[in-house]
Amino acid sequence: MGGDARRSGRARAARAGALDDEYSRARPRRRWRPGAELRIMRVLFIYPNLYTQMGFNHGLASLSAVLRAAGHETRLVNLNENLPPVPTADDVVALVREWQPGLVAFSCLTMQYPGALEMARHLRSRARDEGFHLPPFAVGGIHPTMVPELVMRDGVWDHVGIGECENALLELVTRIERGESPDDVPNFISWRGGERPSGAADGAVTDEEWVRNAVGEFPALDDMPEPDYELFDTARITAQKHGWFGLMTSRGCPYRCTYCLNHRVMDLYKADLGRSVAGLGFLRYRPADKMIAEIQGVLERYEVGTFILDDDLFTMNPEHAIAFCDAYAAAGIDVPFVVNSHVKRLDPRVAEALARAGCRILKLGIESGSPRVRTEVLKRHMSQRDILETVASADSCRLHTSAFLMVGLPTETRDERWETVDLLARARVGRFRTSFFYPFPGTEGYDFAVSGGYVSRDLQSEVSDFTDGSILDFGPEENLFIDKLGTVMPWFVNSRLDRFGAAPAAARYHAPVKDVLAMDADEWVAFKPGVRELDAELSAVCVRAGELHYAIRYNAFMGVRSDYYLAEEVGIEWATAAAKPVGERLMDLALAAAASETC
Repeated sequence: MGGDARRSGRARAARAGALDDEYSRARPRRRWRPGAELRIMRVLFIYPNLYTQMGFNHGLASLSAVLRAAGHETRLVNLNENLPPVPTADDVVALVREWQPGLVAFSCLTMQYPGALEMARHLRSRARDEGFHLPPFAVGGIHPTMVPELVMRDGVWDHVGIGECENALLELVTRIERGESPDDVPNFISWRGGERPSGAADGAVTDEEWVRNAVGEFPALDDMPEPDYELFDTARITAQKHGWFGLMTSRGCPYRCTYCLNHRVMDLYKADLGRSVAGLGFLRYRPADKMIAEIQGVLERYEVGTFILDDDLFTMNPEHAIAFCDAYAAAGIDVPFVVNSHVKRLDPRVAEALARAGCRILKLGIESGSPRVRTEVLKRHMSQRDILETVASADSCRLHTSAFLMVGLPTETRDERWETVDLLARARVGRFRTSFFYPFPGTEGYDFAVSGGYVSRDLQSEVSDFTDGSILDFGPEENLFIDKLGTVMPWFVNSRLDRFGAAPAAARYHAPVKDVLAMDADEWVAFKPGVRELDAELSAVCVRAGELHYAIRYNAFMGVRSDYYLAEEVGIEWATAAAKPVGERLMDLALAAAASETC
């Protein structure tokens, strides 16, 4: 791709075998110095992101940037049904044969691993049947990091990447390109059993066949090149996501939540490097000036409406957060942004800085309304008071709060599920995102769910994403209740609003919730497809009456407070709308919405 195309952020029309350029793009070499000996290798990344939310993989963008900065070429096969036409396995075979990469590298989460394995097996089968050469296969990401032994047994991988692999992948590529042994590259478990793995699914794992290397240092973010955003079809993805664009200003999180993988990653590095958590340098931050330069470059190339700062915990370090916010405001960047926070990690100074800089949404992981479940099952050590005070603090700075929730948690009782509903009704967060608890292998939550006999292999084969349904089996009656709760959580919350203050809308949801609870499994299955339409009808009645409520908005698992989505629909900034008392705000927004409909 030429420089003009890179500056415009548009793909240049070109074919790579049967694969369209939108999905697999050649990367130009960087840092070429006349007279310098620079040996180039091609690396083909494959991202099997099927049947889940369309998104941007920060890890792949960073890996590609490091390789390209060293002069190598990269391409990506991005498999996602929201980016048609989706390349077939045969398309990928044709690309490998034509482009002839020196390494094929897969990146995957747990739910993406079956797709990666299927693609790798197909490539090996075609190569064996047709007699063409295949380069080594590497696989990385959080799934191989957590369960490398299971991945190794699948018999198709030459190299299994563990942890953060920017430095390690560059070293692996250098070794392969020079014809040197890659057996001692940090962060990789490498096959050394003679012939490349055949693809047998039942192969035993022995030290004679595999060499296991300790992890190296965490990559220093100060020295990292800017992510290679153009590895992806970023302009198209950003447009489909309505202008939302993901960035990362830091890496790492110190908490040990049982459903998350961060603590297992820390334990792995502690064991291999022989250091304390403090000595690992797990929490790392990119300097504010570098982030601002990156953001300005992004704005020159893409149509961005909102930045999402995908840091695990943006507000963990107040100095970093404030420095970024001050630099963002000083640069005059007039694009709102979203951050991840923590109920016990929102310094008032940070909240004020976020508001000044134009933060649109503050995300908080509440997960459950039950103190017992949060503490004993999730290791989320926060009280109801902590949650309510943090939401109130954010509200006072006119920050729109967004709560993450999970339903279908191990040992959770029916009463504790209602506690989640009641906490939402009481806190009145700006929005909430409901997911079904999905225990990932390698986490404490997974071990807990398996040992308790909750994980259903049958349900696991039916669920492709943690927004689809639960893979835990609580028995037919509770399974049905959990599915109802996860599907129409806004209705449940609305029906309980009047328990915590004046809420005229609550009465409108009493009957619908009662009807939903009375449905048997067959009736519920027949009812579910019409939920969004009925929700819109109920919401419209509340809007006309100026009644605060939650509606299903933006996607099937998001409940959004009516004053926020009305402000967005009529084009009023949330901070401006939130300056008025709730009653006045709702009526003004309802009138504005009605006026816009008649225009």
